[in-house]
Amino acid sequence: MKNRLFSFSAHIQNQTLKNMKTLNSKDEVLHFAMQNAQECANLFNKLASEARTLKLRKELSNSAREEFAQVVSLSRLIQTPAEELPKELFNDIEISGYLNGYYAEGDLKYYELLEVAMRKIRLGLKLYLEMASRASNNELKELFKSMAVKENSRKLLVEAEYNDSLLLC
Repeated sequence: MKNRLFSFSAHIQNQTLKNMKTLNSKDEVLHFAMQNAQECANLFNKLASEARTLKLRKELSNSAREEFAQVVSLSRLIQTPAEELPKELFNDIEISGYLNGYYAEGDLKYYELLEVAMRKIRLGLKLYLEMASRASNNELKELFKSMAVKENSRKLLVEAEYNDSLLLC
């Protein structure tokens, strides 16, 4: 298992180094955030189906629902006319270490799914904190802060489960 874990981690690290991009428009940023949230939701559903306990299954399923709710919130922002949102909110957002397009399909082990989830959650957290720091409008600032707080709670859940699952191996 150690060799498989190392090779999977090395694969993720290698993929991460190649994936750096700059987002420069409202549509680019929000579509990127929506895709990441959708992929997180899918990961949470997959993890819930493999969870060791009923309590964990419920927490992971709830996390998937929260991610889907974030997709809805982000899609509402996309529908907001561009002139109602400050341009500086979306210009030159640098994203590094993203795994968009990396789907949890195939033969990934439970701990590997957790690794992918941790990386994607961290990406969402960083993006929402960046957006909150750029927002001049208090309503937008609070929206992104709220998303970051929720993302952080999911991050802690997945990290704890990852540590517990490694101890059980």
